[in-house]
Amino acid sequence: MLTAEITAPDRVEVLDRPLPKGPVGSSDLRVRMLAVGICGTDLSLATGLRTPPELPWRLGHEGIGEVAEVGSDTHGFAVGDRVALEPNITCGRCEYCSLGMTSACTSRLSAGVLTQPGFLAEVVDHPSEFCHRLPPGMALERAVCVEPLAVAASAIRRTGLDGTETVLVLGAGAQGLLSIFSLVAQGYRPYVSEPDGGRRALAVELGARVFTPRQCPAPDVVIDAAGVPEALGAVVDHLAPFAAITLVGEDHHHLGASSFSIVQKQLRIKGSFIYEHPRDMAEAVELLDEMPTEKIMGPALALDDVPAVFAGKGSHRGENSQPGASPQSEVTSQLEITPLLEVTSRPEVKQWVDMRLRTHNAHAMH
Repeated sequence: MLTAEITAPDRVEVLDRPLPKGPVGSSDLRVRMLAVGICGTDLSLATGLRTPPELPWRLGHEGIGEVAEVGSDTHGFAVGDRVALEPNITCGRCEYCSLGMTSACTSRLSAGVLTQPGFLAEVVDHPSEFCHRLPPGMALERAVCVEPLAVAASAIRRTGLDGTETVLVLGAGAQGLLSIFSLVAQGYRPYVSEPDGGRRALAVELGARVFTPRQCPAPDVVIDAAGVPEALGAVVDHLAPFAAITLVGEDHHHLGASSFSIVQKQLRIKGSFIYEHPRDMAEAVELLDEMPTEKIMGPALALDDVPAVFAGKGSHRGENSQPGASPQSEVTSQLEITPLLEVTSRPEVKQWVDMRLRTHNAHAMH
């Protein structure tokens, strides 16, 4: 089977690997992969900004597939079901799991990022408990947003909105746009702060309003999906007193906001890392049934195209993805911050691989 793997810093290759051997594990599903999203966590790993657990290392943690084989002790799935694979595999036994805070699991496994090979392969085995059945008619370019949507929606859930707040979303990469989708679905018309005109226009198309300091109401809530310190620093003086800020995007640099402003305004800042199992992935599947997230997706790529996606991206910085998932996916961030391949209509949209496509040009690129 074909896989996409990091073989050296700044080098991704499409390789031919053996199919999984023997029968599938008793509690697992053998899944024929159909679609895999690409985010900035993949980029960080591929370019050496993050160190892969080992080399070669198989990428991909936003996976959609079709069940090919069901383990003997697995119930509720049938061959042919389409499923979203949850990449963060939690133990269910530690202190945090017992409290329902699985995002802090002390024994968490992370496919494609930390501990397990990723989903950019034609066939993978995955624990059935971490597979979520999809509606049979859902388009792949929508379904592949399940995992990053779980990151965005859980950040909004953790913020604790009551329906009356003025909300500002920082950044209109994938996490920002998915946050806007989630907020609009809850009846909000959020503001957005985004320096790129194309992404800003797309955010407005999805239901947001452009935030202009001193001309717009002072936000009570900020969802920081930008993952760069300049974003929060640019708006902190324009927030309402006691505003709640939830950080989704990540960066190793300083926060970028003055501690004087934070203290004087008595701002409440919290981080939101990935999501809780199983609720947030399951809820994301339900949300997607009503969300046209295909509007933020770029053209489908073939697996053979994956090396070109990462070629020449070693200087990339300021991702907004979550490294534990993606998140979810240094950032989530996202390849949406700097477009990887030229597209015709939306140059800042999210990239994804349609595993059914073949271009017959597999090759390694630096």
